[in-house]
Amino acid sequence: MFVLAPVTKPAELHPARALLTPTWIGALAVLVANDHWLKGADMIPGALTGKLSDFAGMLVAPVLLAALLRVRSRGALLACHLAVAAVFAGIQLSAGFAAQWSALMGLVGHPWAITCDPTDLIALPFLLLSWKLLVPEMDPSLPTLAPIQRSAVAGLSVFGLWSTVATSDERGIDPSDEWYEDVYGHLYVNNANEFEISLHVRPLRSDVLLDCDQVSSDPGRLLGEDAFGEAEHWSLPGFTNFAIELDESRGCDAAWIAGEGVEPTIVFVDDLALHAPRWWSGQTFDVEELEDGGLGVRFEDGVGGEWIGSDALRFTPKTDAPEQPDSCEIPSGESRLDWPLIVPKRDVRVLGVEAGADGCYELELQEQVTTNSEVTDFGEPYGFYLCAPEAGMPLAEDEALRFEVIYGNSGERELRVTLLDPATLDVAVSESGMPTRQVRYLRGGNDPQFIGPALNRQLVAVPGVSCPWQVEAACATVERHVELAVAGSPSFLQPGVPVSFADPPESGAMVRTAIRSYARERAVLDQSCAEGALQMTYDIDFVVISEPLI
Repeated sequence: MFVLAPVTKPAELHPARALLTPTWIGALAVLVANDHWLKGADMIPGALTGKLSDFAGMLVAPVLLAALLRVRSRGALLACHLAVAAVFAGIQLSAGFAAQWSALMGLVGHPWAITCDPTDLIALPFLLLSWKLLVPEMDPSLPTLAPIQRSAVAGLSVFGLWSTVATSDERGIDPSDEWYEDVYGHLYVNNANEFEISLHVRPLRSDVLLDCDQVSSDPGRLLGEDAFGEAEHWSLPGFTNFAIELDESRGCDAAWIAGEGVEPTIVFVDDLALHAPRWWSGQTFDVEELEDGGLGVRFEDGVGGEWIGSDALRFTPKTDAPEQPDSCEIPSGESRLDWPLIVPKRDVRVLGVEAGADGCYELELQEQVTTNSEVTDFGEPYGFYLCAPEAGMPLAEDEALRFEVIYGNSGERELRVTLLDPATLDVAVSESGMPTRQVRYLRGGNDPQFIGPALNRQLVAVPGVSCPWQVEAACATVERHVELAVAGSPSFLQPGVPVSFADPPESGAMVRTAIRSYARERAVLDQSCAEGALQMTYDIDFVVISEPLI
């Protein structure tokens, strides 16, 4: 016979108990103190106050929500924690979600001007701390709450609810008694109107690099629209502010701001070390009170919006192209080095060399191998192109060659072509034991000092400071002509013109022939579309031919 055991219901939890613990009350005190006194008081770093409320809120909110909903099961309590996590993550990751949440808070009298900040997600682990520390305090086996304790729970619930929706600093309450949380960033934008406006902000793309000193000379022209990324959209109630947080790792940074009826403007900070991020008021009612880091949009009757404030940081976009003096024109004979990404892996014999009209050469190559001390052909002949100045192409028919390619970390690459002994496929050497000839094709060098060692000399770049910067079409890269010279040489290197430099006569001495192929200086580099160097500040193609000094 089977005996059915009675079914026992899981013990019910009592979240209200947790509201009376030192942990929860302490977290609530930190939340209130931080939002209403510490932010903007310069007592502790702004970066810390910006996160402190998030940490405390992860302890306060889920238990408060559970107490207000009078949940009794662990599953329902877990759902409260997950709901807090979902709302918090949505606000930090989605401007659209943040706007909806702001509107919802407006229904309870506390609209927010929210700044999305994915770095705030580091507060989420505090939900686990809330579960570990506060769930044990909800044990129903503990003594029943006394009437005075229940009154305290009710009061703390009201105070806790207010603290989680109210925002810091009640200065500047508008005529309708609405107030908004402070905003954190390097700059802020104010809606200097009674009505709501919409703006969008486009940050500088992460793959766009700047020479801060050069860009500061004319940010409105040198920072084209192509330099900026996806827009973040803002709906600003009257007299409210939102902050712009810039990328301090750049040293300088910019953002593109525009909106309906508002002409675009570029904000550019040339030295972020002098413009540290801070907390700004969530509202500004008088444009005369705009601080150094504040700019605003004001609509006048019958006209579009105009930008006001921060004249030293705000620039009107320009698309004009200054006239290029003759001395700054691209010199004749200049061309880029180029070759296929896949080069011969075996030694080759040159069957033919044919010059093309585009400045490239087609080499017909036959791969070779050594078998039983004899050189034999391997596979079928094939074509290989190499774009280089004529003086940088000493390769000839019937020569045996070895190709090696080297890739750098900044977009530069090098092709080394070494002359071989056709009978053995060993490196051909002179009587002094030095390689008979090696050609180094250096493409995309971002600094002359890295090219100089190939020449065994110091290579110097001389920027054309009188030449206006040129913005590339359909690319954010900004560059201009630059001269190259070998230290101690009386003249600049001319494109395609070989210049030889010999070592002092002694055993192992070499003569190296330098051929400048291409040279530019850059103020802005768009890594997504620029050719050559993928780091600042130069983009140089150079050929070095090394031979024994006879």
